[in-house]
Amino acid sequence: MGLYQLRVDGNVAQNQEPKVIPMTLVPEDNLTLELDFNDFNRSVVYKGTEWAEPLNGYMNEMKKFIDWQMSIVNPQEYKQEELMKMVMKKKDPMDRYIIKEIRKDADNPAHILLMTNLMPMMGYDNYDPKNIEVLKILHAAYEKSYPGHPMTVNIGSQVAQLEQGLKDYKDFKEKNIAPEIALPNPEGKEMTLSSLKGKYVLIDFWASWCGPCRVENPNVVRLYNKYKGDKFEIFSVSLDKDKDKWIKAIKADGLIWDYHVSDLLGWQTTMVEKYQFSGIPHTVLIDPDGKIIAEKLRGPSLERKLQELFGK
Repeated sequence: MGLYQLRVDGNVAQNQEPKVIPMTLVPEDNLTLELDFNDFNRSVVYKGTEWAEPLNGYMNEMKKFIDWQMSIVNPQEYKQEELMKMVMKKKDPMDRYIIKEIRKDADNPAHILLMTNLMPMMGYDNYDPKNIEVLKILHAAYEKSYPGHPMTVNIGSQVAQLEQGLKDYKDFKEKNIAPEIALPNPEGKEMTLSSLKGKYVLIDFWASWCGPCRVENPNVVRLYNKYKGDKFEIFSVSLDKDKDKWIKAIKADGLIWDYHVSDLLGWQTTMVEKYQFSGIPHTVLIDPDGKIIAEKLRGPSLERKLQELFGK
């Protein structure tokens, strides 16, 4: 049991999408597909399996949504917020269909595919927390019908990450609390932001390839040497992908503090969504309780803030 794709390879014309059909196969399935070869991805009708009916319904709703997306010729004409509201409104019938199907027949294999629509599209700004409760129903049903199956374990992991991500988002947006950071250092040892509770911490998002970051680093080093001690620490998070370049930059710029971490995913790191930033260097200053007291401090503004806190 799992999620599969039927692909038809061959010469694909320029700007033409690959011919791919999703399927949630189960052992002993006897599957029939009906489709128009020229509209391969959106004309499919599944027959002969327990997951055929819900997946057909999903594909119909998806086709309506994609047709609407394709009807927007110049999306740049709309403001981002306006466009997002339109997307959420047009996506709503598909979401309601999925939720109805999951509640009706929670362990149906089709939901491996359907559940992807209940994940956040672009962060948590427009996300409905009720989706998490539906996904929990799905996971509980899979645990009963497919105990220990890799897909069941994966769904459980996704739901847990989603729940934690939403909590971090709410803490960040509503309570101004810095989300936890737990990432490996250059030696592979996990380091956590929470281990520094009780100190003022400057979280510094940077990368070896970031020119403005490297220019700012001497100022950060100077201030660290001035204020380091029991009350102040720096926690550097790199958006590098190349480990060697990251390590060399730490040494070259004399970043002598202990806390250097990275998942080496570049801009794909979850830290971007957690801390809601779009450019580096980006700094976040937190108090001993983990509450954010300032952001985007650099140069003189960073020095003034530290002088204000520590009086020297």
